Amino acid sequence: MWDTPGYEQVEREDLREQVIDYATTADLLLLVTPALDPALQMDADFLRALQDEVDELPTIAIVSQVDKLRPIREWSPPYHWETGSWPKEKSIRDAVAYRAEELDTFCQQVLPLVARQGERDAWGDGVLAEALMGAIAPAKQLRLARFLRNQSVRTTTAAKIIDRYTFQMTTTEGMTKLLKSPVLQFISTMTTGSPTLGALLIEKIPVEEVPIILGKLQMAYELFTLLRDESASTFDLVAIWPQLLKTDSTNSADRRAWAFGHALEEYWTQIISIGQLNERVEYYLSNK
Repeated sequence: MWDTPGYEQVEREDLREQVIDYATTADLLLLVTPALDPALQMDADFLRALQDEVDELPTIAIVSQVDKLRPIREWSPPYHWETGSWPKEKSIRDAVAYRAEELDTFCQQVLPLVARQGERDAWGDGVLAEALMGAIAPAKQLRLARFLRNQSVRTTTAAKIIDRYTFQMTTTEGMTKLLKSPVLQFISTMTTGSPTLGALLIEKIPVEEVPIILGKLQMAYELFTLLRDESASTFDLVAIWPQLLKTDSTNSADRRAWAFGHALEEYWTQIISIGQLNERVEYYLSNK
């Protein structure tokens, strides 16, 4: 994430050119405009120049500091600014509408935001996080979700990871790709310093189950890196290994993987025990 220099500074054309240069390799542009500053002509001119240099760069305008709008001393979120009738909601709606009209050609969305300050929580950050995820390429959404603190975004991304792997298990091409996955050796090296454990473990897996187990393990590791608590630095392969090996003749491979994935999401976000993880797998299998 780049916080650009002030391109609007007088006699600093070099800063303006630097920002445009940044934008040529950017995934997304966020234009932050303070709620109490109605001057947008310089922003519009800059975005027009940017469009001439960069094709189809997603752009979201953020109206910051909306807590300072009238009534000035009132700040008691949540506010339903799009439809609400409170004076503060109307003020926020007007501020957003003004920028949406002035920057309509350049911005796909205009969203209000108040940053966290001291003990006061941020407001509007959840909606902004979802907008960011929707604006960038799908291949880069997982990386962004790891960076964002918003739990609803991480949960949505986790569901996409689970769906991707379970779909992969329904196709011959997908299963063949999973069969070639080096994930077990990678995790073994990461946790023990050597791929030896991975080689020993894979020898104990029934041949027909190898792609399924490797797929579940790869999915589990992606979920771990997305959802883990900052204090959890190690992927505990030993703890989840029995569940990885577990077979079930009454459920298809993709169904088992789907249940396992959603149970893992709870395991890493709600800090449940391994016994509870197994119970949640059974719950998802019986309720899909």
